[in-house]
Amino acid sequence: MENTFQKIPFLRIALAFAIGIVVGNQLHLTCTLSLSILATLLFLLAVTHLKYRYQLDSFFGLTVHLFFIVLGVFIVNNYNSEPRFHKQGIFVGTILETPQEKENSYRSTISLSGVKSSDSLYSTNEKMLVYFPKKERLKTLKPGSTILFETTPRQIENYGNPYEFNYKNYLQNKRIYRQAFLSEEDWAPTPYKSRSIRTEAELLREHLLKIYHRQNLRANETEILSALTLGYKQDLDPETKRIFSAAGAMHVLAVSGLHVGIIFMVYSFFFGFLRKRKTSRFIFIVAGVLLLWTYAGLTGFSPSVMRAATMFSIVIIGTNLNRRANIYNSLAASALILLLINPNYLFEVGFQLSYSAVFGIVFLQPKLEKLLLVNNKILKFIWSLFCVSLAAQITTFPLTVFYFNQFPTFFWLSNIVIIPAVTLLIPMGLSLLIFSKITLISNALSFLVGGLIRVIYIILENIESLPYSTLNISLHSTELLLLILFLFFTFLFVQKHLVLYLKTAGIFLFAFTLSIFLFNLSQHHKREMYVLNNSQNPSIMLIAGRTNYVISKTPIAEDDFLYRNIQNIKNKKRLNTPVFLLSGDLHNDQYLLLQNGLLFFEGKSLCLNHERLVPYPNFSPDYIIAERNFKFEPTQYKNVPKLILTNQYRSFSEERNIFSVKLKGAFYDKWNSPKNQITPHQTGKNKQKLAVSTQNS
Repeated sequence: MENTFQKIPFLRIALAFAIGIVVGNQLHLTCTLSLSILATLLFLLAVTHLKYRYQLDSFFGLTVHLFFIVLGVFIVNNYNSEPRFHKQGIFVGTILETPQEKENSYRSTISLSGVKSSDSLYSTNEKMLVYFPKKERLKTLKPGSTILFETTPRQIENYGNPYEFNYKNYLQNKRIYRQAFLSEEDWAPTPYKSRSIRTEAELLREHLLKIYHRQNLRANETEILSALTLGYKQDLDPETKRIFSAAGAMHVLAVSGLHVGIIFMVYSFFFGFLRKRKTSRFIFIVAGVLLLWTYAGLTGFSPSVMRAATMFSIVIIGTNLNRRANIYNSLAASALILLLINPNYLFEVGFQLSYSAVFGIVFLQPKLEKLLLVNNKILKFIWSLFCVSLAAQITTFPLTVFYFNQFPTFFWLSNIVIIPAVTLLIPMGLSLLIFSKITLISNALSFLVGGLIRVIYIILENIESLPYSTLNISLHSTELLLLILFLFFTFLFVQKHLVLYLKTAGIFLFAFTLSIFLFNLSQHHKREMYVLNNSQNPSIMLIAGRTNYVISKTPIAEDDFLYRNIQNIKNKKRLNTPVFLLSGDLHNDQYLLLQNGLLFFEGKSLCLNHERLVPYPNFSPDYIIAERNFKFEPTQYKNVPKLILTNQYRSFSEERNIFSVKLKGAFYDKWNSPKNQITPHQTGKNKQKLAVSTQNS
């Protein structure tokens, strides 16, 4: 194993640097301290190198790794240092991307370059989100346009609901910390146009998208083609996304390594002969790298394409300049370069999935393909595609399940269809852009592209409709780590055939299984309550083991953000399908009694409509859920209830027994299953109280 790692020096360096990034993300060191440690380590390396002896070999290696760990800490700390935030003044911002339509507004990213405050002009360097109302004047804004506004930006915050997507952290990794809503009167355009590589790339992509829209293609076909070739997914229909995702083909709609690889494969097919001679090989390398980065420009220099272009550029250079170059070393070198440019790439799902998939294809695919000898060319091609798909899915499975809580069962069938189709669609789609002004050729290409997309869509639609096409699976962080360690030692066993690695893999598999069992066992005895942060539709989630209820003010649609949040809780806690109820419903079962806004659940009582509650000396709810504050007199109740406000921004003292969901995020309470409990709805006495307390409803 040691010899293997010696052949891949960049892997050791990249791993050390990645460890430094993780440490630096949690531990902030001052610039002076970091530079002092780096200088000390460099001095030790120089002295060790000058007086090198075999006995110092381990010390030298350890010092090199420590140097890159500290370098990772230093770079991530400096990269993520927050810009100076100006709260008031006249802000000067440059539009970085064409405003994208949302449900109630348009959203764009802008770069602040200056702020005028108190007759002084300050330069700044901050990216932020801006939201515009849906007005006609917005069409004048293009990438590079500059605007003036005085609206004070506010910090981006999460809703604070359990297991929700950490949007704040996601944007901070992109160095975006604030946002502002600019009404029609809040902003004014300027005649100045800012020109940069990014804005020019965005304008070019917008021009290319217009070419697609002028072709003889249906709306859905244009949207899919735009996503496949140019990475523009804003116009994609939600149903299209759902079908591609459930069929295991969503990765083709996100332009990344697959698409860049196809571009290079087509290039190699036509110009591979240049690699035969030393002089022409140099031309092949330069032209290939230029082609990849030109394609990156066509997609607006999206981060995923830039990562893929960097990775393939390093691999092309390494494998063509040195025939004996190690592919793993080239991959590690590309990862190191990307992390040096942007250390936050390490925390992006796309970065993790890209390198996991490429490793799986490079390491596993040849071994899987050898398991079955196929002589027929067509069957061999299908078997090869299946092995590529399976290898990528094996290595990305832990991350996919951890981040997305689902697994497409028929991914192998989808990829057998989708990969050859995309291999044809990408060059055909780019050819359509090139020959768009030649009517005969563009019409022929449009006919072929549209027909192929329709066939793909119909096939994926049928795959998605198959029974158990998508499995809802979730992993927690501990389980993710154990599963990755199991796969790691399994791969070592496959490579080295040492029984020790197989035994170690078995230990981690047992620990993984035990972790799942213990979590499910502990969940069985839990009783939990969430009051979710959603001002438009106040909702409560009650959990008894795996049984759970969602009580909301109005019905929750499947495409609502709130519904996705509830599904996240369900998946992460491995619960049954929720029972959805409205606060005014009547419901009675072994766990829950709901009637006229009063609710009894496993030893707890809640009032969902304070206006209907008539206080009685012997009856006090444990919780009162209200949208806004009201005249709350604790002395009315024998036991003072907890008042939970779902749509109130005011701050309240804890002594008042009031909790604001808007300020603090979702309210959470848990308790163990009551032993020998007589639930309120099991006694006539409490039913009588319930009837009396709701007599005015």
